[in-house]
Amino acid sequence: MTTSASAWAKAPPHTDPIGTLADEREFLTAGLTPVRCAACTTEVLVRKASRTQTSIQWQTPPARTCPEFAARVSAGELSARIDTCPRLREAIEQAVAEGAVAVPDD
Repeated sequence: MTTSASAWAKAPPHTDPIGTLADEREFLTAGLTPVRCAACTTEVLVRKASRTQTSIQWQTPPARTCPEFAARVSAGELSARIDTCPRLREAIEQAVAEGAVAVPDD
């Protein structure tokens, strides 16, 4: 049996760029809730996909607005390798506990 390299794709080719952009925007922004750190007032967008999975979208470079990130980056750590600020994590957990950030049923 002979198969061509293009016989299978993960997704069909998109021919509707407007629909594709709208879908992409929806995927990237749906369910995001603003959460503000109580310590430094940095605001991030948060989405929970489960009790254990949290997506965080920073609106500004973290080292510019978060003192924890700024200190760690100044000490030589790469911002992309820092999981998150413990105080921001507390703010997110508080928002979840208060019901401000929705958690889908498992």
